[in-house]
Amino acid sequence: MKNTLKSSLPQMPLLQSFQKLELLSPYHLSDFQPFSLELMSYTNHIRAIALTFFIVGLLAISSTLSFEAWQFNPGIIKENALLELAQGGFLLLAALLQGWRAFNTHDSGLKRDIRLGIALFALALFLREVDIDKLGSSTAWDALEKILRVITLLMILGFALHMSRRIKSVTRNLGKILLSPTVMLTIPACALYAFGLPFDRELFNIDKGLSQWFEETFELNACLLFFCASLMGNIKTDVVKIQAPSF
Repeated sequence: MKNTLKSSLPQMPLLQSFQKLELLSPYHLSDFQPFSLELMSYTNHIRAIALTFFIVGLLAISSTLSFEAWQFNPGIIKENALLELAQGGFLLLAALLQGWRAFNTHDSGLKRDIRLGIALFALALFLREVDIDKLGSSTAWDALEKILRVITLLMILGFALHMSRRIKSVTRNLGKILLSPTVMLTIPACALYAFGLPFDRELFNIDKGLSQWFEETFELNACLLFFCASLMGNIKTDVVKIQAPSF
């Protein structure tokens, strides 16, 4: 059958009279790039809005549960009680995740420095929030707290020395650093900590217990944001434009 078809083709002069066909397009793949970048921009906006609603809802749920727990047991706002231990748990997880992602991903340079800086900051806050020496009656708890404080202080000093050599690089990329997702969540976390300070010092004419609840709840939400920041991405890479061939 194949041989018959091949032998019949030379006997069809009409087909042989056709010129070679070429499929040409007046468009270029790069012509579609603005559309793809615009679509990517819309997608990023939608993701940012969805993430914002999720975070706000998460903080609302956290505050509601904190209030209900305080109504049930007012003692949860005391030192090393439920709320402070929850804060310490979120901070410790944030420090560990940021440190792990700094050393176990392909990030380098400022990307790694950002995560290390936030990890050390979260670890320092953890040691501030949780009185390790009061977790047990043994003197080992006191020794453990002092050892952790010394190690953290040495790491912070080493990190500060390292960053002092990269001031120009930080200044040059400050916009990207501030707009990176993990930093954008860390900033409101610090703001929530600041909101809790007036209640800590009882600057408002409200009940002392309610003032302490506001302080601990603001700090709880701040620690929750630190944890969420550890799950976020880092500085986004620039879009690389590649000239595409015609088709």
